Amino acid sequence: MKKIIAISMILLTTMSLAACGHSSEKTPNKSESQKTAQSFRVSSNGSAIGRADYNRIETGNVTSPKKGTSKNVILTSFGKPNSKSRVTVTNSGKKAAIQYSWTNLKTSFKASALTVEFLNGHAIGKGYIEASIKNRHYISKNRLNNVQKGETYTQVVKTLGVPDAESLTGHGNVSARNVTYATGKNGRALSLMFAGDKLTSKMQTVVK
Repeated sequence: MKKIIAISMILLTTMSLAACGHSSEKTPNKSESQKTAQSFRVSSNGSAIGRADYNRIETGNVTSPKKGTSKNVILTSFGKPNSKSRVTVTNSGKKAAIQYSWTNLKTSFKASALTVEFLNGHAIGKGYIEASIKNRHYISKNRLNNVQKGETYTQVVKTLGVPDAESLTGHGNVSARNVTYATGKNGRALSLMFAGDKLTSKMQTVVK
C-alpha cells in the first residue's frame, strides 16, 4: 500500500502532512455512530464505496476540524480501512492526524483508492488515486486550453469532466485542491491547483 500512503497532499499556508509511521488509535464503537452513518451512506459490510459516498465527505481545517465529517461516521459507513498511518500537521504545533485508505471502490468510481485524513476525530482532507492506465479517459489539449485561471472547481469540471485523481485539504476560503487529468497513455497528465475554490495554476506532470 506504499502508493496509497505516499499520495501527494496539498500544502496550505498553515499546514502540510507528512507520513511518519502507524497509529495505534482504537476503532470507534459502531453503536455510537451507526444511526448517523446510515443517513450518510446505505451500506453493509464489504459493500463497495461509490463516488457519491466520497462527495458526501465534508472537510474541515486545522483551526476548525469539527466542520469535517466525523471519523466515527466514515468508519462505520466505509468499513475497516485497508491501511492506516499517522501524519503530522506541521506549522500548527505538530498536531497528530491519521490517514485512512480504502480500496473497495465501485468500478464506476474509476479510482484505485480513496484516502481521508482526520484531526481530532473529524476529516480535514480527502482524495482519491487514479485508476489503472487501461481504465483512464484522456482529455484533449484543446479542451484543456478552455479552462482559465480564476475559474471555480465546478466550472472546470463542467468543461473537462470529473478528474482522474484529486486531493482536497481544508475548508472554504482556506481550502486547497489538486486535481489531475490524464492526457496520454504514456502517463502524461495535467495537474490543476485550486486555492479557496479558484484555479491558480496548470502544470504538466506524469502519473504511473
